[in-house]
Amino acid sequence: MVLELLSNKQLFRNEFYQSTHKLLRVCQIFGAVPWEVDLFGSNGKPPNGWSLWVVRALNGLYSVCMMAAVLVATVLQHVEFDRHMPFMTRMLYISEYIMENGVVMLVLIGCHYQRRCYGRFSEQVLAVAIDLSLCGGTVDFQRIETIFNRLVASVVLFFAGVLMVDFLYNDQMFWSFVRSSAIYTLSNLINVLGLIQYSHVLYVVFFFYYDMNRLLKSYTRHLHGLDKRYARRLASEIVLPTGALYDYAQLIDTLRRTHLQLSKLTEQVNGCFGVLIVSTTTASFVVLSLQFFAIYQATTVRVWTITDTYLLVYTLLWIVLHAAKVLMILYPCHLVQRERDRTGPMLYRFDPTVKDSALNNALAKFSSQLLHVHGPLTACGVINLEMTLISTMVGALTTYLVILIQFDTALTQGHQSAGNGSSSHGGANGPGNSPQPA
Repeated sequence: MVLELLSNKQLFRNEFYQSTHKLLRVCQIFGAVPWEVDLFGSNGKPPNGWSLWVVRALNGLYSVCMMAAVLVATVLQHVEFDRHMPFMTRMLYISEYIMENGVVMLVLIGCHYQRRCYGRFSEQVLAVAIDLSLCGGTVDFQRIETIFNRLVASVVLFFAGVLMVDFLYNDQMFWSFVRSSAIYTLSNLINVLGLIQYSHVLYVVFFFYYDMNRLLKSYTRHLHGLDKRYARRLASEIVLPTGALYDYAQLIDTLRRTHLQLSKLTEQVNGCFGVLIVSTTTASFVVLSLQFFAIYQATTVRVWTITDTYLLVYTLLWIVLHAAKVLMILYPCHLVQRERDRTGPMLYRFDPTVKDSALNNALAKFSSQLLHVHGPLTACGVINLEMTLISTMVGALTTYLVILIQFDTALTQGHQSAGNGSSSHGGANGPGNSPQPA
């Protein structure tokens, strides 16, 4: 039994490491994960104190350089272009600059401050995987690896397209391209990599819940035996060996403890990423307001040029990015909540006429526990991470867009009445680009 547990532990450790190591390396390249982090430790000798200190010092210097690059580019952008904007638009851009630099610091500094969380979360995931395996289930880590390898590849291709459009919009001027890329592409890439880590942990939790519910379905059918009411087997059900004897009370109690572990893990993850989630959601709201206003201004352009085309494409790309960041937060939370809340109805599938008092006690204890873990996931106790947040944001975006349009109309009419003709301010300059290419 001990050898089997050790074998399962090593197997799950290897599978989990295999599903995360590519994502881990990409995040380390851009400073979103400390260089010293190696889940479950390396296969070789652990680094000594001197080499570890050198790695941390170089990693810290690398992070400071990245933060400085984004900050300097932001200051140059603001000094050179933003002073020509109307007051309302300028304030929104300043808010965006502050939040983007804040998010970069949150990711680059926060990953070092919470570097022990990587090992702690990994050990908790490993413990849950072992408990589920003892109950007859397993988690498809290969599927998780495939999902996130494709996600990382999509992120790389997306930002490559953004860089290409940005380069063309800036009339292929190298330093203008570097400034714009540092402000927006680099900062948002760091932000996205931080959110992908959050999504990865929640997807693992979701598959644990999913496998747990499959096990409960299988226990129900196996317990009912030949009862024709339960003769139909669902595709998602785990098939248990016919004729095998199980201590269902012990299995249910193990799943109850596992369910509680997953609930605590989810709370810890939301606590670890809570500030980043709130900051990202707020920043995305500001940017989406600006970009939808930019599309409105694009409709007022009288003479359309190739530069306007690049600007429109760039604006659409940024709308897609920030909408995707919000979905990257909310959709994994939605999956976890949905699968977690399905566990309660699964318990009621057990036959209430079963005379096994130990099993009935285990089911009652499990049901009582679910009453305390039910409820929406939250970030810092401020935002309920539910899909309904999208409709709330859409309503608020509509309101702010109307306000921006009214300010723009009033400003245009003011210039016209002063004899200045059409509006003197440039069109929407997109995320980090000048009204006219530098």
